[in-house]
Amino acid sequence: MANSRRQLIIGSLQPLLFCVGMYFVVLIFSVFICTSIYRTLNPRKFPTVRTETPKQATPLPSNTVASL
Repeated sequence: MANSRRQLIIGSLQPLLFCVGMYFVVLIFSVFICTSIYRTLNPRKFPTVRTETPKQATPLPSNTVASL
């Protein structure tokens, strides 16, 4: 059973396509890793997560009289 020309071309390109795919995967991961290391070393330049400050309860008026 002889392989067709198309199967031979795709089969011969498989290692090249694998290497190119792995290159892009590693490139994306390295960008995330380097960015996180850079932000760890320079934390002042990046905004932190904003949290809302809790609202203070309004004090009761001082002129209320407790009845016994």
